[in-house]
Amino acid sequence: MTRIMTSAAVLVGLATAGCATQHAAKWDEKVTAASGTVDAAAAGDADALWAARKDAAKHMEAIAKWEALAAGAADADLYAKLSRAWYLAGERYSFEEKNDKRDEAYQKGLDWATKSLKLSAPEFAKSMAEGKTHAESIVKAPKESIAAMYWYASNLGKWAAAKGFATRLRYKDDIKATIDHVKSMDETYFYAAPWRYLGGYEALTAGLAGGSLDKSEENFKKAVALAPNYLGTKVLWADYLCVKRQDKATFEKLLKDVVAASASAEPEIEAENLLEQEKAKKLLSQIDEKF
Repeated sequence: MTRIMTSAAVLVGLATAGCATQHAAKWDEKVTAASGTVDAAAAGDADALWAARKDAAKHMEAIAKWEALAAGAADADLYAKLSRAWYLAGERYSFEEKNDKRDEAYQKGLDWATKSLKLSAPEFAKSMAEGKTHAESIVKAPKESIAAMYWYASNLGKWAAAKGFATRLRYKDDIKATIDHVKSMDETYFYAAPWRYLGGYEALTAGLAGGSLDKSEENFKKAVALAPNYLGTKVLWADYLCVKRQDKATFEKLLKDVVAASASAEPEIEAENLLEQEKAKKLLSQIDEKF
């Protein structure tokens, strides 16, 4: 036990020593873009491609069209869309084990979310530029910034996880503060995302950084109750909480439920649900390695 605690302390020290900070935004720098407005027809074409994003090629076409529009106009909502789109690209690359592309996608998602926050939450950006902590600053972001905040936290979490445990520890409090602020504004945002995220957070930090497996389960159950058709909640529940508890029966049940579910029960997230079903199948194939 002493050796485990010592190792944890070393990792926390590394995490707070400034490692892996290449994502960090310069919050005092203004967003630079042409002064034009978003072309409605071109935006409609991009939105149609995004709606068909279960086809990976159309997903990337949507990103290309949105980025072309973003080059000519400063638009916080458009930037938040791009952050979400790059997050999904990162998820796809992660599943395909294309790690370089995965990391690049999450970094781009972070960059677009940062730009969106600078425009939609200027008081947050000002506070960060003045050297205040993320936790002190994020509460200044208004509800209009909820998409930018959530996709910022989501991309940062995946980016940090890819860099290793010490980097994940370094940013965990910033991420939690952001998710807590999103939850305070709308607990149902993006299919109960705050509850789902906190379920994973509690499982991840249990036994090391103050997390609780019981709270993790409560959070996952709340997310499923609020948004039963978002399949990613059960996948995260199985992968984070069940593996940590070594609860093989629940792991298997949750993932089989995901595989058997209708991905199109919630048409707007069919693409995400299809990917979660593939993740569930992969995890089930690894059951003997995990238990």
